[in-house]
Amino acid sequence: PDPGSAVGFHKHTQTMFRTSVLAAIAGAASVEAFAPGAALPGVRSARSVRPAMALKMQQQTKISYLTPELFKQLDKDGNGTIDLNELKDAVAYTSGSDVKSLFARADLDGSGDIDYLEYQRLMKMERFGDAQGGNNDVRFALESGLLKPDSVLVDNIMVGNKGFDPAGFAKDAETLNQYREAELKHGRLAMLAALGWPVSEYFQPLIAKSLGAPDLLAAGEKAPSLLNGGLDRINPLFFIATLGFTAAVENFGLKGGFADREPGDLGFDPLNLYYGSDEATKADYRLKELNNGRLAMIAITAYVIEDFFGQTNVVTTTGKVAAPFVTGQPIEL
Repeated sequence: PDPGSAVGFHKHTQTMFRTSVLAAIAGAASVEAFAPGAALPGVRSARSVRPAMALKMQQQTKISYLTPELFKQLDKDGNGTIDLNELKDAVAYTSGSDVKSLFARADLDGSGDIDYLEYQRLMKMERFGDAQGGNNDVRFALESGLLKPDSVLVDNIMVGNKGFDPAGFAKDAETLNQYREAELKHGRLAMLAALGWPVSEYFQPLIAKSLGAPDLLAAGEKAPSLLNGGLDRINPLFFIATLGFTAAVENFGLKGGFADREPGDLGFDPLNLYYGSDEATKADYRLKELNNGRLAMIAITAYVIEDFFGQTNVVTTTGKVAAPFVTGQPIEL
């Protein structure tokens, strides 16, 4: 086409897009022959690739075609998945049997659609090879003995999969989903506690003094806890309300199972920050929540140890540690 004309340029661009789509799907999806796994949104597994295909895969040029932007272009109806017709339209000049073969390899759960997690796995395989679905963390865990070779974690597309399960707790996909939901719940509580612990130690004395109310902190101006003491000063209604709210959340989570939802997804999004985002952003949000929750669980454990064994509370100690970054003076303990 003539690049100088608008029509010619449009046709040229459309042809280039179709070529890139075919190259991307063919280059990535052909690296491994996928098979339908358990029909669970959080976990899907794949069979091992044939030796002949593995050799062909190793000879492929490592050029990155698959991107989150390409997924958006293929997902024409915006439902968060790529169906066979959308893929056929993108590579219209390719035979129907070839497109169906490529689609079958990418559709891990046999649902008839390629969701973003399946697509994300293809992106990893394109960059890092087909072993363990392109997950380098899982490869390291296997080599280090932190993951058993027959674990359900070896080849799955659950976000945040680091392959760490030395005791083999995740016996199957359903159990893994239950552990992931428990991890997310603990992580969310830990994120609240990681903020609430130092905030309470800092502001409670100030608020109590200004209102003429009793100071509810434990001895040494430490946050009330089982180890610090001081829980007897808290109104029992607070614990009753907390237990009631927790029971309601648990009851909601136990009703439906994981047939139609991701672990930890309780449908709470009043600002539509999650459900109003595209699939790539949703996956990124899930990973960030998981990582921040893991970090918060470590942090709150450190708070407990610091308060119990230390001479001062977390706020005082943290302030001394953080001061050098502000004043440039050495730490004073």
